[in-house]
Amino acid sequence: MADHLSPDADTVPIARFDLSNLPESERYTIWKESISVVFDVARDPEETAAPFTASLTTCHLGAALLVETASNRQFFHRQQPLINLDGLDHCIVQLYTHGTTQGQWGSRHSVMRPGDVFLLDLAQPVKSLTSDFRNLTLMLPRHLLTPYLGAPENFHGQVLPRESARGRLLGEHLLTLWRIAETTRADETQGIAQGLVDLVGAYFGSGQIAEDRPEVGMALHETICRHIELNLTDPNLTSECLAARFNVSRSYLYKLFQPAGGVARYIQRQRLRQSFVELTKPTGRPRRINEIAYNLGFRNEAHFSRVFRHTFGVSPSEARAIGLQAGQLAAEDDEQALDRRYEQWVRKLSLPER
Repeated sequence: MADHLSPDADTVPIARFDLSNLPESERYTIWKESISVVFDVARDPEETAAPFTASLTTCHLGAALLVETASNRQFFHRQQPLINLDGLDHCIVQLYTHGTTQGQWGSRHSVMRPGDVFLLDLAQPVKSLTSDFRNLTLMLPRHLLTPYLGAPENFHGQVLPRESARGRLLGEHLLTLWRIAETTRADETQGIAQGLVDLVGAYFGSGQIAEDRPEVGMALHETICRHIELNLTDPNLTSECLAARFNVSRSYLYKLFQPAGGVARYIQRQRLRQSFVELTKPTGRPRRINEIAYNLGFRNEAHFSRVFRHTFGVSPSEARAIGLQAGQLAAEDDEQALDRRYEQWVRKLSLPER
């Protein structure tokens, strides 16, 4: 893949983040802040004296992101505070082309070799250590995999070994897609993303459906989730209205959303996630906190502030300050020709277009 962003407006957006042109003393600090959109990182104490470098090239496929990352040996962690703070509801599929990673993925522990393919649920803990590495990462919103895997969280840390037919096939497909990504037309992204989902679902799921998640229920659950995400500002977004709209009983609706704590809790969580996005936008005219809260159905600003802090560990005003700081850092990085668009792409991947 070329080192520059493609100038052709008809091809998919490609963002290039490369620290090689920056002073060595600044590289790791910028990398740590930028990659925190997904992971907390730390250098191995034995490696801190060695020069640090990192590059990350992201291809935006509409409903998915395909990323090549290369960097030095380091720890990659994703623990509950970060999970709560960013609210990412994505799954990632990774293929290491050089180097290894070993770690704890929920209840699973494994060492990933070049050629192995594995799946991670970003709503669950990750604790790992890589060697110097290069890998490909496919990032997908959870709802795209649910019809195939039933409960993607059950596949957290599952490996398709490089010796297996499914591992070889999926790995080769990811490599082939990466080789052609720069010339892929924007109007091809929907088909490509769906094809990737089909392959990931088939190879990891083997066509099996969890007994407690029947296919019809899963499809209906995802349809209702998308309806909720598209209508977060609707004051009539209630269990009663959803049951009537989709012609199901309230008891069945609750059963579908029981893993999320019920329909009302799911709606509140999605509204809180959207409020976090609104508050941390680094550009544009800032909206008042109470305006954002009221627009998303919170009629009491004090209550909104309490549940916001409980969910994310920061107050709404502190979240706004984080967004402003990120905007300032991004502006400084632009002056140094760093392309950090991928950070916003990750945050907005599962959000509906508005």
